[in-house]
Amino acid sequence: MKTEVRSIPLSSTASSDRLVKSGALMFFRALRTVADYASQLPEVATQAASDITEAWRDSASPKR
Repeated sequence: MKTEVRSIPLSSTASSDRLVKSGALMFFRALRTVADYASQLPEVATQAASDITEAWRDSASPKR
């Protein structure tokens, strides 16, 4: 009787490649979201400064 020895892979290399790709994709999407939000901060800060200045001016006048 002849016996053939073959190794049995415990995990698929294709699934681990996909796991790395999925993780990288999630990381890059999160990074892009943070970058997009950070690019909007100057506009938000400018609007907030304008609103604070306007409220300060309005507080000097008598109540309506």
